[in-house]
Amino acid sequence: MIRKRPSNTSLAVASGAIVVMAIAVALLIASIPAVKGLGDKVRLPLFHGGSTWVSLMLFAAMGVLAVIYLFTRSDSVYAWEVGMRAVATPLWLMNSVLGLLAALSTWDFTGSRELPIMAVRQDPRLVAQMALLLGVAMVLLLDWLVLERRFHKAIADLTFTVIAAVLLSDIFLDPAKRALHPDSPVLNSGWEIKGPFFGMVLATLGIALVLVWLVQAFVQPDPLAAETDAEITPLP
Repeated sequence: MIRKRPSNTSLAVASGAIVVMAIAVALLIASIPAVKGLGDKVRLPLFHGGSTWVSLMLFAAMGVLAVIYLFTRSDSVYAWEVGMRAVATPLWLMNSVLGLLAALSTWDFTGSRELPIMAVRQDPRLVAQMALLLGVAMVLLLDWLVLERRFHKAIADLTFTVIAAVLLSDIFLDPAKRALHPDSPVLNSGWEIKGPFFGMVLATLGIALVLVWLVQAFVQPDPLAAETDAEITPLP
């Protein structure tokens, strides 16, 4: 069955919503007050943290949708899974760059006198961020160059999500690794920081979900892929 694509009116509304929410993000970032020690530089790591939260939510949703697809083989579910992957991947790339910039411009995670880049290499969270960036790049390469069946693509997405969860859990549950990175700087701040931060997260998530909707709307079932998928018995 051919999925109906959105109308021009729907596309215009979605584009307008993205613009409005992007302006909201910019205003919320600008409203964050300077803090002692970092001054206005605090806005960069806060935006990095908020967009990282959104990326992780999208990857988690991608993993859940992959599981649902493996059981249902629904074209609609697969389209949303593709949308989550398509939006989360470039957002994670941006977060990785922002994380490196934030580290180099705001703090030395080790408290040492080493060159900033050496200190960054010792921060487990940044190392994990780069590792996950390589992981999602591998998923995309498999998707484009090797995997032909949606069943196998869903397994690749699910595998990446599980690995990401294990890697991040190890970092957040290990006190020694947590000590090398500012721990919950937003949650330990006042509402003059929390308010703009949470607003920024919601607005960024809104932008991401609109983009996901746009992507999934243009993912059409592939008859050939459906035929090959039919050769694989759905999970019981």
